[in-house]
Amino acid sequence: MMNTIALLVSALLTMTALGQPAAPIAPTAVPFPHPAITEVLFHVPRDSEGDPTLDGVRDPVGDEFIEIANLHDRAIDITGYTLTDRGGQIAFTFPRLTLAPGEVAVVFNGLNTSIEGPVGTSSEAPTARNPNFNNAWVFTLGNTKRTVALNNQKDRVALSTPAGAPVDMVIWGETDARDYTSRPRVAYVKPSPGCSVQRVRQTGELLPHTTIDGALFSPGWIPERVTISEAEDD
Repeated sequence: MMNTIALLVSALLTMTALGQPAAPIAPTAVPFPHPAITEVLFHVPRDSEGDPTLDGVRDPVGDEFIEIANLHDRAIDITGYTLTDRGGQIAFTFPRLTLAPGEVAVVFNGLNTSIEGPVGTSSEAPTARNPNFNNAWVFTLGNTKRTVALNNQKDRVALSTPAGAPVDMVIWGETDARDYTSRPRVAYVKPSPGCSVQRVRQTGELLPHTTIDGALFSPGWIPERVTISEAEDD
């Protein structure tokens, strides 16, 4: 037993020395009343199937998206919650909107894209859920600059409360040593996965989507929905 503990301590110290985050003992859940990040596409696939906006044209910037969901058993108000990247180029604030239990919201970068169906912006929510994206609430960042994009190799996405406190973060290619008083959940994923990274359980890790079901991405749809209470009963 002592040898096992010593090996674990040595491994953690080595990871710290290399500037890599130590893996958490067990993934945690984002508590009520906050939504959670469930999918991020920061590395748009190169082939012709890399078109999550379904407009028939692949755009390595415009087709990027971030998906959040209400995995609780009660409705939550996401008005004023923000999605941001490391450098502040990506910045989206949700307008007035309440997510019912199980509902999903997807924010596309939007550069040179044409998204059919109800689509909202940071100033106004869509008039209805979008049937083209599994009845999710669909938004666009309305980006007009190719430089406003997530970096494939080194970046992060943070979901923060209206007060600016991060509650959920996804990081790739870097560490984030800042001591957030809000103690957000942090998921570390590998750079350039060639597909989205998807969380299938509220307390699970974000995985390359192709390893889950072979698909490159699934904006508006979570392959396996598990609420906090269900996950804790496992």
